[in-house]
Amino acid sequence: MGAPSLSVLQRSGDEEKYPDAVYLLEGPSSCSMGIRSARRPGFELVIVWRIQIDEDGKVFPKLDLLTKVPQRALELDKNRAIEAAPLSFRTLLGVLGIEAALESLIKSLCAEENN
Repeated sequence: MGAPSLSVLQRSGDEEKYPDAVYLLEGPSSCSMGIRSARRPGFELVIVWRIQIDEDGKVFPKLDLLTKVPQRALELDKNRAIEAAPLSFRTLLGVLGIEAALESLIKSLCAEENN
């Protein structure tokens, strides 16, 4: 089975809804999605996903969050929010589900840009 595209996991069209912030790193068949902030150059979140299928045929999407931030931002992050972001994203996925978690993440990063 080939790698799933974003449309398999997330049908709400975030790339179309947020064209300035969301992009597929490898085009339509990408296994990763970038979210960038125009107000914070160099600050980017990357969602990487894969599909696992068990021996009974159950499908389990696995999503991970990676952060790309300037070194200076890491130094200023006294609460270590950037370091905790991947684990926090997994918690958000469990609470909200895939589509709502992605939407929430995009909105939080782009909130200032949309006001």
